[in-house]
Amino acid sequence: MTVQSSEALDVVRGNARHSTEALALDTRRAVRALGMGVDQLADVLDVDDRTADAIVAGHARITPGSELAERALLLVRLHRALGDVHGSVERMHAWLETDEPALSASPRELIRTTAGLQRVVRHIEAHCKDCLLY
Repeated sequence: MTVQSSEALDVVRGNARHSTEALALDTRRAVRALGMGVDQLADVLDVDDRTADAIVAGHARITPGSELAERALLLVRLHRALGDVHGSVERMHAWLETDEPALSASPRELIRTTAGLQRVVRHIEAHCKDCLLY
């Protein structure tokens, strides 16, 4: 299994691509900032609700290099790119809810699946000035 239970994680710094704790923390931050629920996170990460809940609650670590980690990194990339492009939480959420002609749908609907999340990440990163690409 690629998720390890632990006590609440306290991470000051680290690279989400290489650090179990940093990836879990960055994923939680992205989930909160994107306004995702446990059910949506479970769909996107292709995990059960219990695992998704453990990630959101801070009681799980995600093993870097796993398929789960690659999907979680997409959320982290989206969160960072949206911050770069839109600058505020309000503008970020407005963009997520609005139909995007280039995507033929609202980004919020597309990020419910891994394939849709990949499309949205590619689209928003194309508009970044200073994205931290993985």
